[in-house]
Amino acid sequence: MNGSFDSSIEEQAKKFDFEQASEVISAASGHEFNEAFLKSLGEDLVKQIQTEILNGTYTEKTWHDVTGSSFNVMKDMVDRKLTAENITNKGDNGGENFSVAFVGDILLDTNFAPMAHASKKGGVLNCIDADLIKYLNSCDVFLINNEFSIGERGERINGKTWTFQVAPERIQIMKDLGADIVSLANNHVYDFGEIGFLDTLEHLKKAGMPYVGAGKNLEKASEGHYFIINGYKIGIVAASRAEKKYFTPVAEPNRAGIMGTYDSTDFVEAIRKADAQCDYLVVYVHWGTENSTKLEAAQKTMAREYIDAGADAVIGGHTHCLQGMEYYKNAPIVYSVGNFWFNSKSLDSCVVTLNFDRKLNMQVHYMPLAQKGCETRILKTAEERRALFDRVESYEPQGVKISDNGIVSPS
Repeated sequence: MNGSFDSSIEEQAKKFDFEQASEVISAASGHEFNEAFLKSLGEDLVKQIQTEILNGTYTEKTWHDVTGSSFNVMKDMVDRKLTAENITNKGDNGGENFSVAFVGDILLDTNFAPMAHASKKGGVLNCIDADLIKYLNSCDVFLINNEFSIGERGERINGKTWTFQVAPERIQIMKDLGADIVSLANNHVYDFGEIGFLDTLEHLKKAGMPYVGAGKNLEKASEGHYFIINGYKIGIVAASRAEKKYFTPVAEPNRAGIMGTYDSTDFVEAIRKADAQCDYLVVYVHWGTENSTKLEAAQKTMAREYIDAGADAVIGGHTHCLQGMEYYKNAPIVYSVGNFWFNSKSLDSCVVTLNFDRKLNMQVHYMPLAQKGCETRILKTAEERRALFDRVESYEPQGVKISDNGIVSPS
């Protein structure tokens, strides 16, 4: 009897102490990881994390190395936030890399040239290079700028030269192109007033299309949207400073509108909050002078403010033409990606893709496009690709080199 009793005590002593592990891990990480959650991970994984803490080798990267999910993802798991409205869980794509792609403006209003051309061609998808559509659908996350109001209500903004509105069913076109999220931080989402604006938010929600850069109040407009991919949490926030004459209201605590960055104070705070929640944060901003490769002083100043506040990449649009690029603190700044499919002009265009490996190392890829005759295609010959790359390299601030295969690096 005594021998059996002593053996039982010995076995109990050998059991891993999850309560103690919870105290150690919570203290080291600055976030409460309760005993029940750690038990769900299993003894082996928790032991590895605790060992690194006790050995002095623990960092936030330990979580992904050990569990396959980053510290930010694990925090959301323990806090039961992974089902939040502003989080899309893409899971594991089964590969070593994942990609997040960005383009500029799209216009789906039937009163303008692109959609008129599409009606003759049998649809928008027949106006976009088939290989480009295939590529965009292959990206893990793809963002496009939603440069219009969605719905059938509201009144055109008085005194505004160009106003755009599309029927709700055309959201499906963006989905067919591969879009996972849209930006509403632009100068056309409010073209049909507050009713049209609020309808836009509602139609996107009903269609299951996430958006950033606008909302029913400042809190909502400033929120980021987050994608969980291969165990990492990638965040996107968006804002606009596109208008010289203000037609589009900037959101306030009790007023609907876009996220503004005319004065960067509120947006910088939004970036800080988003950065604290994710592993990699992209700022997508609508700014600059239309049809000009010359940068406004505010673009250069604010891009640095965003990165200082926690952004890992800044990608701009609005100018309807490509602008230059540079790096600041190892973070890429793409001042404008131009149009994607927006008007009848012949223009250079691009897809900017951030490619990540399993260690979250990132490489920028620049896919050269041409918008011409209300169609958008990939530039495929070496000569036309190199010519576009050379043009972009020459734009101020002349801060990058683009290899023949589209890899961007600091100059």
